[in-house]
Amino acid sequence: MNNLIEDTELSFKLLEYSIRNMCYAELGEIDADLFGQDLQLNLDEEGVSYSSGEFKNQDSIVRASQMAVSTAFGATAICLDCILEKVKSDDSEIKIIKSLISATRNAFSHGIASPEWFVKPHKFEVLDLSFVGGIRVNLENLNGQPFDYSQIGGLAVWYRVKSHIILYVSNT
Repeated sequence: MNNLIEDTELSFKLLEYSIRNMCYAELGEIDADLFGQDLQLNLDEEGVSYSSGEFKNQDSIVRASQMAVSTAFGATAICLDCILEKVKSDDSEIKIIKSLISATRNAFSHGIASPEWFVKPHKFEVLDLSFVGGIRVNLENLNGQPFDYSQIGGLAVWYRVKSHIILYVSNT
């Protein structure tokens, strides 16, 4: 469980890093000429080259940084899901969180760049996240919709969900 908790904490650090990177990109604070230059990785197995041109303008850097945020957020859902796979509990709050995490992870597995809710009919339910200062999430209404952070109450709620999970598993 300690490894799963550490992975989760690291995934949230990756999310923060990605958000910070995106903010700098959106502010135009990344030097596109420097960032988009040729890059050579000399790896033990075999070198890899990235030629200049892909990230030579702010728009391409911003788009990639936004996708990095989406990918990192998806990684947090995967890590939280891995923890919850190990938790056997009748606690109603944990059951609600399990449903939320599962649906969120599933949305990102159906499109990491443009995640979309995909909820099977037997999983349709309304999740009351008030115990973490969140909103009511109607999974049936979200099914088929593009994912938006506001649909789960925003990033702050997501961080509180993580804290709730970590506290719960640390005390069991």
